[in-house]
Amino acid sequence: MRERNSWELMGILILMLLLGPFALAQSTDFENDLTLANSGDTEAQLRVGLSFNRGLGTTCSYSEAMRWFEAAAEGGSVEAQAWVGSMYLLGHGVAEDWNRAYEIESRLAEKNATAATFLGLMYLTGHGANKDATKAANLFRQAQNAGDAKAMDLLGVAYQRGEGVPQDATIAEYFYQEAAARGDDWAEMHLGDLYLRGVLGKPDYAAALDNFTKSAQQGNFAAQQRLGRMYENGKGVTKDYGRALELYQLSARSSYATAELSLSEVYEHGHGVPKDLTAAYAWTLRAEQHGDATAQARLGKLGALLSDDQIERAKVMARRLTSSQN
Repeated sequence: MRERNSWELMGILILMLLLGPFALAQSTDFENDLTLANSGDTEAQLRVGLSFNRGLGTTCSYSEAMRWFEAAAEGGSVEAQAWVGSMYLLGHGVAEDWNRAYEIESRLAEKNATAATFLGLMYLTGHGANKDATKAANLFRQAQNAGDAKAMDLLGVAYQRGEGVPQDATIAEYFYQEAAARGDDWAEMHLGDLYLRGVLGKPDYAAALDNFTKSAQQGNFAAQQRLGRMYENGKGVTKDYGRALELYQLSARSSYATAELSLSEVYEHGHGVPKDLTAAYAWTLRAEQHGDATAQARLGKLGALLSDDQIERAKVMARRLTSSQN
């Protein structure tokens, strides 16, 4: 099975970075935070909003996240105001409004690292701002100078891709390491990918495995898929189809198209499961729904091996998969 490039679906992944942990001490006691938040504690309201936003200690709910971010913002939290802007940017818990997001983040960016990071993302992706990689990199640098781990990771992305700064994988590694040392799961994922693909020289499977494992344990869906691929291929670890399947399924819960294609290939080739082309087709349909550019060609390939009845069953299966993961 082919390895997929780390930067596929980069636009989707960049936006998903918004859901990563920012430089805010987060409590692991959700119920206690909720009690404090209901009593008017602004910092607790912000933590509750972050918990709902990522599903940490509670069920993910963007509407609840937005409600608590707004409550904390009304209480004077600049950090919460930046998160309110992010919700408008993504249309999470509120109608998407890029102009509103830009107004909030640009107003706060000079005094708040999180806002500067969000604004940098807007310039990097062209969502709500004219695409400008140089401005994005400058904003990430401003935020990383203030200690923002997510900005460090994104600055690493900029250096690895040569967007807004000279391309330099060694500098990228440095910023990924700085962010990872602060617990950023995407930085760990990016480090793992850097080592897996041998960007700095020969592949270092042990280092890749270590970083993917740390990131996956934090719930990073991309790292879960990469780790599953290492177990499936036996790179840096004993080949284990069962463990690979578990990791792909875990990753696919986040509607990650790459993991859905990995599951499709598992069923196509019968790696740890009975060979099932109908299931392979269903998972490819899911990947197509979630934006994978290669899925259409794969549907054609698999469809040629299936009867019309099998394809209809696969479509029903895909709808059931959608319902079970919503």
